[in-house]
Amino acid sequence: MLPAIKLYTLREQLSLSHDNMYDFAGFSWQSKRNQVSGHYLVYRFVVAALFLAVVTFCGSRSNHPEYWMIYLSHIGLILQTLHLAISAAVPVQLLLLASRDRIDNEMPPLTRFSWFLYNVTNLLSLVISVVFWAVLFTPAKGLKDRDVLVHALNSVMSISDIFISRRPCRMLHFHHSLAALIPYVAFSAIYWAAGGTRENGLSYIYPILNWENLSLTVPFLMMGLIFGLPLVHGIIWSLHLLRDRLIRCCKCDDHRDLQSQWNAAFVPDEKSADSTIVIKA
Repeated sequence: MLPAIKLYTLREQLSLSHDNMYDFAGFSWQSKRNQVSGHYLVYRFVVAALFLAVVTFCGSRSNHPEYWMIYLSHIGLILQTLHLAISAAVPVQLLLLASRDRIDNEMPPLTRFSWFLYNVTNLLSLVISVVFWAVLFTPAKGLKDRDVLVHALNSVMSISDIFISRRPCRMLHFHHSLAALIPYVAFSAIYWAAGGTRENGLSYIYPILNWENLSLTVPFLMMGLIFGLPLVHGIIWSLHLLRDRLIRCCKCDDHRDLQSQWNAAFVPDEKSADSTIVIKA
């Protein structure tokens, strides 16, 4: 007999709910899943302080600070710093809740917001890095330290954190990045319409967001929003699957079902007598 197919509802796939809050407060390789590691707390506070220092350094070194906030690269860096700061607060909150015996199955709003920012900044980091190095970077002008800090360190942090932390990832969460990208696209259009310019006098913030050349800008935006975002998030989701596969190979007993718990795709449900296949993004 063919196994039954169970489809999780769209609401479950899109939601910010998870069965274990400790997955947002521990290393991916921890043997004890329901425990906040002191080393993990140190890691979270160190990377948050590092990115706060990077934001301060890059902002203070700008030759035109009045234009600094019009660039998506800098907004993405600030969002990533906020995400890392809140990620440091999540395990602290969990420790406080545990000390008061107030741990339940309902995720606190801070953890949900942290997960949302995690989805947004992971995708933004990769998009910003790829677009800058593939399209915007001009080797003739030379490589600046701020180019590396703003357009490379962000992706290095995001990819490293995927393998270091134990956070889950759902494929259908790619739409979270629209909360940052759509307002920025709208801002770039309003900024252009109001006569805003870059520090060099150009009327567009980025060549690919040149509202005087709609034949380039509109197709680029449509292709990017419709196909690019799911593709990039799919890569991020695949990295989470790879992480969980590696953990399963290293620790077969304690972590044999990590993929089905966190990043399930097509996974047999061993608890079901009829060998139900769970499909969940």
